[in-house]
Amino acid sequence: MILIFETHPIQYKAPIYQRLQQLRPGSFRVIYGTDGSMRDGLDPEFGRKVTWDVPLLDGYPHTVLGNQKGPALEGIRSLSGRGIFKLLRQEKPQAVLVAPFLFEFDIVVFLSCLLLRIPIWIRVETQDEAVVRPKWKGDVRTAVYWVAYKFVAHAFFIGILNRDHLMRHGIKPEKMSLAPYASPLKFPADTAARQKLRDETRAKLGIASDEIMLLFAGKLIDKKNPALILTALALLPADLAKKIRVVYVGSGELEPVLRREAEKFPGQVQFAGFINQSEMPAYYLAADILALPSRRMGETWGLVVNEALAAGSGVIVSAAVGSSRDFGKSERVRVIPDNSSNACAQAIMGLMKLPRSFDWSTELLAPYTIEAAAQAIADKIDTLPASRPAA
Repeated sequence: MILIFETHPIQYKAPIYQRLQQLRPGSFRVIYGTDGSMRDGLDPEFGRKVTWDVPLLDGYPHTVLGNQKGPALEGIRSLSGRGIFKLLRQEKPQAVLVAPFLFEFDIVVFLSCLLLRIPIWIRVETQDEAVVRPKWKGDVRTAVYWVAYKFVAHAFFIGILNRDHLMRHGIKPEKMSLAPYASPLKFPADTAARQKLRDETRAKLGIASDEIMLLFAGKLIDKKNPALILTALALLPADLAKKIRVVYVGSGELEPVLRREAEKFPGQVQFAGFINQSEMPAYYLAADILALPSRRMGETWGLVVNEALAAGSGVIVSAAVGSSRDFGKSERVRVIPDNSSNACAQAIMGLMKLPRSFDWSTELLAPYTIEAAAQAIADKIDTLPASRPAA
């Protein structure tokens, strides 16, 4: 049996554990530091309470330790390591899978495993191009990872940049396997149903069939750089610009600024607010282009890219977005330099010329599924000595 340590329930990770339980029942248990984000629902970056409308704790064995200290997940000390060493000593797992390295909770798990000689597996989203940092900070960071990764028995990588980071810091290819980042969103199976949902959503939004819907989906914060879309819109030739309808799905501290900027484009920009998981497929299907022009402030993957691709939308991402390396070679995925409004405008014009398709991305997304992520972990569990499944 293995133990998987996560800080808190996450909407795109729970489906992996639900599927893993179907594949290898009784072979693991997820240990959460807190479920505080589910109880109080406050997400500081969305600037509002968020209650996901998908089950995050159903369908797989789990334990919530309740190690939250103060506001949920704000600062390294906000999630303590209380009780972890005792838990590991009692449970004696064959291996431990650690996800992030952001809190005291994660560090205590790692150190406890070293003391108890429990094999450490990791599935982190870290990569080396998401943040601009001074050389001395980069050198310190490199040294820390080199030391930490010497004790890692196996690493699951989520994509190309994450794999490169792991290899660059000493993890050998034979100790790695792909457990990709993937979206759990469900889309209608047939083309007719997708077209119907697309038409209905665009009608609700007041977007005509001959107009281009440019979607931003996410937190309206500086890291995501949502204002670049409007700056790029102003650079388009007038005859093309008037065909664009920008829809912001999400909320956050930049919303007032964006609303003021949107006044320069009467009738072309609307704010849908926070939209929950079950409703998002309709917006991706309605869109013609998704833009995620993030800055180099920690956009290690950008799961909205997977979701837009699954709906057949064209995508614009900055080079700061981690998934740009995995998906950027496609004609319908345009990678632009960080914070380049000119490049964003050119990308919009290029994608506007391509006909809408619902299934062009099938082959591109084939390796990036919930099933693939769960199967990778299951395959690694199979390499452990046979043991009695947990009750």
